[in-house]
Amino acid sequence: MSKLINSISITVGTLGIFFGFFFLSNDPFLSLRIITITTVGIVGVLSFIRHFVFHKEDAKRLGWETEKPDWMFEVGFANLSFGFMGITSVFFGWGVETLSLVLLGYAVYLFQAALLHGYRYFTDETKLASRLWRSCLLTFFYVSMMTFFALQVHLN
Repeated sequence: MSKLINSISITVGTLGIFFGFFFLSNDPFLSLRIITITTVGIVGVLSFIRHFVFHKEDAKRLGWETEKPDWMFEVGFANLSFGFMGITSVFFGWGVETLSLVLLGYAVYLFQAALLHGYRYFTDETKLASRLWRSCLLTFFYVSMMTFFALQVHLN
């Protein structure tokens, strides 16, 4: 189930970025709302479910099995917090500044996660290609897209 939720998260985030670019030139605010609700809101809630509800399977998928999953719960709660902020800021129409700040906050959070996955890839004896490509490099790309959209509406 963890792999499925992760795949759904990647799909939702990718579609959000696609539609964000699609609407960017005609309606930058709509673009920002789409990016925030998908890459932060939905992905954050799905990541909470993956890290909290399916923590054992997710830790195994990540190569971080543990008997004390407290840190997985904490990561799940952080994702839920950002997801909640992403969803509520869009639905309550809290404006460009709020959406941008929520988007940048989650981007910084995920940037740190990508750094950790990269560090683990280069320091572990077992080199998992999925950790390098999906958890590190694709996350850096995802973060760069989120940052682009958060800043783009302010640069125009």
